[in-house]
Amino acid sequence: MKLLAIDASTEMASVALMLGDQIFALEQGSQRTHAQLLLPLIDKLLSDAKTTVAQLDGIVFGCGPGSFTGLRIACSIAKGLAYPHNLPLYPVSCLGAIAALAREQLGPDTNVLAVIDARMQEMYWGYYAQNILVTEDKVSAVQAIQVPDATPFVVAGVGMDLYWPELPDPLKGQVTSQLNLYPNAASMLRLVSLAGIQPVSVAQAQPIYVRNQVTQGESRG
Repeated sequence: MKLLAIDASTEMASVALMLGDQIFALEQGSQRTHAQLLLPLIDKLLSDAKTTVAQLDGIVFGCGPGSFTGLRIACSIAKGLAYPHNLPLYPVSCLGAIAALAREQLGPDTNVLAVIDARMQEMYWGYYAQNILVTEDKVSAVQAIQVPDATPFVVAGVGMDLYWPELPDPLKGQVTSQLNLYPNAASMLRLVSLAGIQPVSVAQAQPIYVRNQVTQGESRG
């Protein structure tokens, strides 16, 4: 499989290319310039690998949750590249990518609470129990985060350090470690295969905001 992946859900945007068993990746960390820099990063990645969009088998994109603007950018670029070549698109949860990245570091059986700062005193979160690769993405105040049992788990993602005092004490007692991890395109590529994520058409591909209220000029960038 030849797959290109794009993620712009946080300030750390990334692109990655899977060629068989090999993955090549590039990233940049300025959210204000994601729209300007993602296409050049993709061009460089494809050029270095001596391949083209037409030779791909599909395109993976971080569908959310995360920055509303970043999600729209990644989805729009993915659709724009896929449409002329009738390529399938693979939407991947950004929280799922964080959980997958945490397990790459700590082991596949790790229980992971994946989080992304949602601003407005809330967090996007998903709890990935042992061997679970796909779960429901949620948004809530930190005080409302729930896990199904008293099993120890790792907190991985972006922003929990800001809200740690608000995490309920029983949950704090279950946390074994905290990892500051951004979702990235390379982990999304691996997750497509591991979780058996199904492709969608260009017409079906959409960002998943999780938070229903999408306001003009919202502060998430």
